[in-house]
Amino acid sequence: MEIHSIGYHHYHDKDFVIDRPDGIGQSWLFLVFKTRTIVRQNGVDTVVLPDSCIIYSGDEPEYYKADDETYIDDWFHFTVEELDIQLFRELALPINKVIYLGDAYEISSIIRTMTFEHYSSNIYSADVVELNMKILFFRLARLIHSDIRLLSENSHSKYDLFLHIRNRIYNQISSIGSVTDLAKQFSMSISDFQHTYKKIFNTSVTEDIRISRLTHAKNLLTTTNLPLKHISQQIGYANEYNFMRHFKKHIGMTPTEYRKKTL
Repeated sequence: MEIHSIGYHHYHDKDFVIDRPDGIGQSWLFLVFKTRTIVRQNGVDTVVLPDSCIIYSGDEPEYYKADDETYIDDWFHFTVEELDIQLFRELALPINKVIYLGDAYEISSIIRTMTFEHYSSNIYSADVVELNMKILFFRLARLIHSDIRLLSENSHSKYDLFLHIRNRIYNQISSIGSVTDLAKQFSMSISDFQHTYKKIFNTSVTEDIRISRLTHAKNLLTTTNLPLKHISQQIGYANEYNFMRHFKKHIGMTPTEYRKKTL
């Protein structure tokens, strides 16, 4: 497989439309829809939800357009050989069929890396792009054939709520209380909440909270002069002593030592 062109998080207005009745020839297209989109196949228009994707073969007619005030997508055009098509068959990847992923963050992150490498002049950039493209398709297969996608399709509202909680954990850690508090928001027992969370994301909620707290702590230690007491409050620790103990346990040095080392 070889990339010809690629784009990450491309914005267009409400008039955006792509109409290729004969496909795009030798190239294939991988496309992630990040906003609501109308896709036409076999003369039928379908509204596609954000966090969906499609692999267009070169001979497949392409028609898709914005169904909102803005249109955003990730995409890349690429050529395939027989071995690549065989890989798609082995991975059971649907071709020319819209796939709802539920959460396209992982796939989009890979495309972001590929985009940077494709347009850079760094040594081995083409090799890095090719390797990331293969990783993308393996992870796509794992995602669409796992219980995560089944849960997102069968319990869409619950999945969205759990996804919202996870986004808060990683982006607004100060707003996250205890696991007990999170479970109450879902009117679930602690054990049911933890089991569902792990089933969706393949990791525990406590592990996500720990990683997020330590990641934010390291960022604050290296980019601010905030005292440890204030940092511990911002990332959700009851007090600075718990913060210092947990930080040293998982990072291998005290927050103060880490701050001095990274200056």
